[in-house]
Amino acid sequence: MRRRISPDCRVFFDVFAGTGVVGKHFKQQGFRVVANDIQYYAYCLNRAYLGLNTEPRFSEIPIKRQGRDSRLEAVLAYLNGLPGIEGFVFESYCPDGAQGRMYFTNVNGLRCDAIRTQIENWWESGLLTESEYYYLLAILIDGMDRVANTASVYAAYLKQFKATARKPLHLNPIPLIWSQYKHKAFNENGTDLIGRVHCDVLYMDPPYNQRQYCTNYHVLETIAKYDRPKVYGITGLRPHADQKSDFCRKHHALPTLDAMVRDTLARYVFLSYNSEGLMAKKDILDALSQYGHVEVVSHDHTRFRADQDRANRVYKADRVEEFLFCLEKD
Repeated sequence: MRRRISPDCRVFFDVFAGTGVVGKHFKQQGFRVVANDIQYYAYCLNRAYLGLNTEPRFSEIPIKRQGRDSRLEAVLAYLNGLPGIEGFVFESYCPDGAQGRMYFTNVNGLRCDAIRTQIENWWESGLLTESEYYYLLAILIDGMDRVANTASVYAAYLKQFKATARKPLHLNPIPLIWSQYKHKAFNENGTDLIGRVHCDVLYMDPPYNQRQYCTNYHVLETIAKYDRPKVYGITGLRPHADQKSDFCRKHHALPTLDAMVRDTLARYVFLSYNSEGLMAKKDILDALSQYGHVEVVSHDHTRFRADQDRANRVYKADRVEEFLFCLEKD
């Protein structure tokens, strides 16, 4: 991508950042990164991975270091050693909870509740800075995702615990990327934010189909917020009306794309999409061409399958074409 943009471009805006994979890459490449995602769990990850250049100090936590342990190692050792408690994660997402769901083993659900409660207590007591708070939340989210009993996303859980889900939850430091710049994370609707972020490059990776992302990661959202929502259904969905994307609605996706490209302050716009999305390739090209010169790079890929074909889901094919639309605005 560097060969396609002017070398004086320094600010990269990932408006649908998710877990921040793209933003981390461009942080390593020397850009100042702005990341946004409407889901709070993703915001927590981006606040840590992108917002921090060095590990927090945790100077106010009243914990004694052991030997040569750093303050961070001492904090994580303390959290890893907490006895489990029955809280919202255990009650809502574990087999011995009220609904018998199997997202996590009982032990990991109990430990998650203990750790999440302690983090919140430290925060409410003024013992954590914002950076320290989000760093610990990111570590917990990452740790719980590693022991989740799912095929890939949280739209469903497996009926038997897989090997990785049976492993005990363990908090580990997350690697941070040093940078000379300060980076920014937002937790807003991207369509509302787009015109307020001064950037050189806008990267867009919106939802492709009618499946709302918020239903795919609702469990991580609840762990991050720990707001004890009224969950419902077999999978324990949380209310998510305020997180729905217009890109998941066929007649709204293209007008939303057009408005965002029109309103962005970026000189370059890159859109990641695929051949089975709600928007047709030709329609995207027509929309983007209104604003400047457009090129398309495409690659044929083996389809990612979270599960097998079944009555209510049949994959169209085993191959899918991925597109990267590259716009230089006039």
